[in-house]
Amino acid sequence: MLILRTMFITLVVVALAACGSRGGTDPSDPRYGAGQEESAEELYQAAKRQLDRGDYRGAAEQLENLQARYPFGAYFKQAQLDLIHAYFQAEEMSSAVAAADRYIRLNPQDEHVAYALYMRGRAHLEQGNDFLTRTFGIDRRIRDPEPMREAAADFNRLVERFPDSDYATDARNRMVALRNNLAHHEIHVARFYMRRGAYVAAANRAKGVVENFQGTPAVPEALDVMAEAYDRLGMEDLRTDVLRVIAANDPDHPVVQQHSELLPELGMQ
Repeated sequence: MLILRTMFITLVVVALAACGSRGGTDPSDPRYGAGQEESAEELYQAAKRQLDRGDYRGAAEQLENLQARYPFGAYFKQAQLDLIHAYFQAEEMSSAVAAADRYIRLNPQDEHVAYALYMRGRAHLEQGNDFLTRTFGIDRRIRDPEPMREAAADFNRLVERFPDSDYATDARNRMVALRNNLAHHEIHVARFYMRRGAYVAAANRAKGVVENFQGTPAVPEALDVMAEAYDRLGMEDLRTDVLRVIAANDPDHPVVQQHSELLPELGMQ
């Protein structure tokens, strides 16, 4: 009888140890998976719970894990989309762009490419809105314009490929703002060249605004820079041509009044 009792106790201890080694039943529990394999659904639901409570970095890690372990599963595509969102919310913009690129590459004809392009554009915009810019109130328009150019390209691709998508209207509005901001950046550079006495470079930069950013508020200012640069360079014919354009659109513009002796030549009294 003693032998049987000893054997029974031993079996119970072994069974309890085996249960303990399996860890928790929640995939978000650090002990989970020690003795069992999470399913794709369990990993995805764990990631969703982390997203819901704002643990975006933890969710991104779960989603990356899901994609690595179940690359052909039912949750793979949705995990890719959620990963873009998770990285964006975690302010890991380079990772968000990379996740969007991966989705577009693997699903080139999918309707959700519109979302991937939209988020790619927004992530590029946020790359230029870093901590220093926000903290010190630095004008975003005068910093590195490359993220703005990338964002504009993303939104343009979105509008061209998915003109009726839920994201197209907002993308169009952002493109208008980005175009204005890029033109402003070019004027900022042109005026920098003027201060440095690099008048040819200033004139060329301002000319680029007139040629490439028609309809933006920066065009009148670009004409102003061109007129002043050509005046400093002694290029009177080019200066007069620019003044004529300015006078036709704004006869009371200060730069026109500064050259009152040219008014008859400009067709003005």
